Amino acid sequence: MFGIDFYPTPETVIEKMLANVIVSNKVVLEPSAGTGNIVDYCQKYGAKEVIACEIDSNLSKMLSGKCHIICSDFLELTSEYVSHVDFIIMNPPFSYQEKHILHAWDIAPAGCQIISLCNNSMLDNRYSRTRTQISDLVDMNGSSESFGKCFDTSERQTNVEIGCILLHKPGTGENEFEGYFDINDYEQQEINGSGVVRYDFVQDIVSRYVESVSMFDEVDATNTRMSHAISGVTDHFSIKFGATYTTSNNQFSSIDRSIFKKELQKAAWRKLFSLFNMDKYVTRGVMTDINKFVEQQTHVPFTVKNVYLMVQMIVGTHGSRMDKVVVEAFEKICSFSKENSGAGEGWRTNTDFSINKRFILPWMTETGWSGELKLRYSKDQEMDDIYKALCFLTGKNYDDIKPFYWWVNDFNNSVKSSINKLQFGQWYEYGFFRFKGFKKGTMHFEFIDEDVWIKFNQKVAEINGWKNVLTHSKKARQTKKQEQQEMSFV
Repeated sequence: MFGIDFYPTPETVIEKMLANVIVSNKVVLEPSAGTGNIVDYCQKYGAKEVIACEIDSNLSKMLSGKCHIICSDFLELTSEYVSHVDFIIMNPPFSYQEKHILHAWDIAPAGCQIISLCNNSMLDNRYSRTRTQISDLVDMNGSSESFGKCFDTSERQTNVEIGCILLHKPGTGENEFEGYFDINDYEQQEINGSGVVRYDFVQDIVSRYVESVSMFDEVDATNTRMSHAISGVTDHFSIKFGATYTTSNNQFSSIDRSIFKKELQKAAWRKLFSLFNMDKYVTRGVMTDINKFVEQQTHVPFTVKNVYLMVQMIVGTHGSRMDKVVVEAFEKICSFSKENSGAGEGWRTNTDFSINKRFILPWMTETGWSGELKLRYSKDQEMDDIYKALCFLTGKNYDDIKPFYWWVNDFNNSVKSSINKLQFGQWYEYGFFRFKGFKKGTMHFEFIDEDVWIKFNQKVAEINGWKNVLTHSKKARQTKKQEQQEMSFV
């Protein structure tokens, strides 16, 4: 009824999946919720909140009364919206299981546990790069087991051998902004010295936020009375009243005051960052922490003073945040392929390595309507963070550089002929890199400036305290080659 990948998860299987975890008082994300079996189970056993994704519009309507639908397509969901999640529990569509598992790992916050069903053959056969990557994640960060043919007597049956993956994202999940504000300080005053945007802009946004939240109960009560009045007139009336949450292709009416308040505050932060011209400071990590802060610290007042305190903190800690971005980019590049690292197979334990001047990143591209190269929606901030870090390292102004995703879109939109749009398999240059995309999703990058490449590797070495890291300068390589030749001659 709902497609080839629709296999509702039986309660007996969910019990096996969650046999060793406690969801009570935890926040759970279900990326492919279907009819809501996993949602129901988690709520039954005391989950604090369950949020979900479901791409099928009919299934989404069935779910709307059970939980908050945060997004329709899970693969378009980004990390800043799930930074408060404790568990990602899923039975993904097996046609896209590798993409769903890798995306879950990519966006999961530190400390999060990922529990996913899969086709057991995916774990046994490492014939593709993505399957090898998933197996490596399991080896280093979790475990897996076979459930056998556990769907052979279910609502929709299959004889496929089912496996279950359990992953734990390293880290404590600590929030950078937690405890920063004085929750007893409601004084609305300007913090001097920011000099970035006029005070009245901030005051206007804060005032609109406060007014909107205070009006919600009144408007919601009016909508309830209106719906009740309509129901007494006719059973065949398509107009509905109430707050709706809009996703890419659906509208849902199960919005309460707490969801409205949280989503409005997140939108207000984004608006403020735009007014403050803070693009160079606002990385994916910042938005992730903002989301977690709003989700978990709703008792902290959204005041003018607290807005300026937040801005000052973000600007003041920019250097340490860029250090973190550099290391995360370095580790991500190395983890994808041994070919990306100068240490080859031993990159995980070798403290004397660097990324190569040319490297590969996965799941970066997709095909446009005219066959042109497009950047995947979920990958825009990932590359922008790297550009921001390199601007910080080299002293270049990020304000002078378009975000990578925008540049790709502008390039394709500026030409009418599909022949002149970005093509797969061809090299292009933008910012610090030459790049080339492939239809299988990978993208090859190469540092244009060797000195930038050297600075990047040296900065990672400095942050990690590596003492014997090669400088990789031309002179150093030439000297080493000459020494090897002399030793060979002797």
